[in-house]
Amino acid sequence: MKKSIAIVISSYFVLSSAAISITAYEARTEKLKNNSIVLALNEQQNNTYEEESTKTVEQSKPITLENNTVLTATLTPDNTKELQTKSAAANKQALSRGGSGLSKSSEKSPEKPAQKETAPSKGSVELLDWWKQAKNVFKIGTTAVVQDVRTGKTFKIVRTMGSNHADCEAASKADADIIKSIWGGFSWDVRPVIVNVGGRRLAASMSSLPHAGIDSAPAFATVNNRSEGYGKGENLDVVKGNGMNGHFDVHFLNSTRHKDGQVDSRHQAAIKIAAKK
Repeated sequence: MKKSIAIVISSYFVLSSAAISITAYEARTEKLKNNSIVLALNEQQNNTYEEESTKTVEQSKPITLENNTVLTATLTPDNTKELQTKSAAANKQALSRGGSGLSKSSEKSPEKPAQKETAPSKGSVELLDWWKQAKNVFKIGTTAVVQDVRTGKTFKIVRTMGSNHADCEAASKADADIIKSIWGGFSWDVRPVIVNVGGRRLAASMSSLPHAGIDSAPAFATVNNRSEGYGKGENLDVVKGNGMNGHFDVHFLNSTRHKDGQVDSRHQAAIKIAAKK
């Protein structure tokens, strides 16, 4: 009887030990399985991070905002809106200061003045009406190359003012000296000339006597004893240091005198001679 009891007890302990062993094995197996899952997840996350990092690096490049400001920034879905907001704010701030909202490099550059001609143009001579065309081709502030029809000599002049006709001055003292060599000194005598401006050759007539100004005084200041008896008044000498006091007259087809608004027949005859050249 005692022996049977001992066998039963021994069997119980054997079975219990086996059960414990099985349970421990299953626990270890589950732990290893969980560890494998964790490792796999970590690896996947690492790969995903590396891919996202690569994408981020590829997008880290210069970005031009709406106000043309160039930034080197990382463009991501999270900060795109932020950058656009900053750009709009920068534009608003620039406009509030009176600016254009553009960077200096993107602002439109002022137009360059027309290049001064250094030689007579080629082509036929145009007979342009002063009121309809010529005054708009030979504008105030424009430098032209004038060719004397009879001698072929050339010199530069600047249209400084004039409404009924073009009031002009020698561009330099050297040009004034050429004018005097053609006219035999400054003179009211008229001569047929060709005015080369903007690639066009315009028939014109010119007298060379400077009047209504003083070279040594500021332009448009009130002065006494203006040249050729014009007395006190606004100084109509603009180009300084050119060896002449005041301006001279250049007429075109149908232009008139300032003193009476009448057409000067002498100038009109000379213009027609120039038109045939």
